[in-house]
Amino acid sequence: MREWKREGYKVVEVELDADLHEFEVIKEDEVIATITPETIEDMEQIASDLDNGEDVNGWEDGMGNTISI
Repeated sequence: MREWKREGYKVVEVELDADLHEFEVIKEDEVIATITPETIEDMEQIASDLDNGEDVNGWEDGMGNTISI
């Protein structure tokens, strides 16, 4: 699984359901949010955005909550 480091936190890809993965936002060794995509396409877009250096602060987690780092 992949991992993206940002200033003050990291995002770690974890298995959810077969080919679908979710993304845990970890700050100071504690999971503060989990981004749960609905589709493989959503998952790939999230990974692409993270690859391009996007910050997840302000993103929605897929459950209707806004991520606040």
